Amino acid sequence: MHARVITFPGNHVKEVVAFLNHVDVKDFEGAKGFYVLADPNNEKTMTVTLWETKETMEASKPDAEKVANQIAKDITGMPPQIEVYEVVHQS
Repeated sequence: MHARVITFPGNHVKEVVAFLNHVDVKDFEGAKGFYVLADPNNEKTMTVTLWETKETMEASKPDAEKVANQIAKDITGMPPQIEVYEVVHQS
């Protein structure tokens, strides 16, 4: 399994969540789950999307970058940080 983590800087948790409420994970073919994490100090918001294969994750990259860049443009005013990981353990 693989994960894409997008970090949005700044105190914009409510706005980012409101924006993401209009994003349908079904539009990202092959996504296995979608989570939004908020820093308790409200300094950043993170999304974690899980994918069964690296190929399906990579295929969604343009759409994910489009959403992330729209959030940066409309809400945070700062570029997001996008990272990818391999999930090496799950319980």
